[in-house]
Amino acid sequence: MHPKILYVEDNSVIRERVAAHLRAEGFAVEECADAASARRAFAERDFALVLLDLMLPDGNGISLLRELRASLGGSVPVLIVSALGEIDERVSGLDAGANDYLAKPFSLRELSARVRAALRASSATKREEREPATLPRLGGGFLDRARACVVRDDGTEIPLSLRELFLLNRLAADAGLVVPLAELISAVWKTDSDKSISRSPVVFVSRLRRKLEGVCEIEAVRGVGYRLVPRFRG
Repeated sequence: MHPKILYVEDNSVIRERVAAHLRAEGFAVEECADAASARRAFAERDFALVLLDLMLPDGNGISLLRELRASLGGSVPVLIVSALGEIDERVSGLDAGANDYLAKPFSLRELSARVRAALRASSATKREEREPATLPRLGGGFLDRARACVVRDDGTEIPLSLRELFLLNRLAADAGLVVPLAELISAVWKTDSDKSISRSPVVFVSRLRRKLEGVCEIEAVRGVGYRLVPRFRG
């Protein structure tokens, strides 16, 4: 899904040119020409980022920025794009809660780079907020035992069966080290009477490898067991 941007700019020529460029870069853009329509859009839909002009026909962009920060906190990055480019104006915008400030005229390539940087920083912050330090990192994500899933760094979730969870949890406990096959069998198949014990752990390892592609690797050590490689080498 493409990150959705709210672009608030009253100059239709600039707005259409910038919006077309961002769409070509892979972003979804909703355009607003004034503060009132921006308020309605934000009340009805979720956005990953806001591009905000300061000189709007129905109010000052700084006031709108303060309203957004009051209702959303710091969860959505805001980039000011304005012809008001003096130091005092930049400082006022950043102090009001903007994450970045780009003065007009600006390069469309630079704008795209700043948008991507703001989205990366926002994604990292959200990941840190939802990822307790006690949950094992798996390279490109982390294992959430409570919800029986792996959460990728981009926020997508990979559901795990109960046995996959047991297996991955045991491997993650000694990430980087070889876990003997007997220990994996003990962790995943709890009792000798479990009929599933006749099924080789290879089946479950194979499933996990497919599910965790791009997150981490599980290596087989012939005649010994398996090892979780925390950093994916793809």
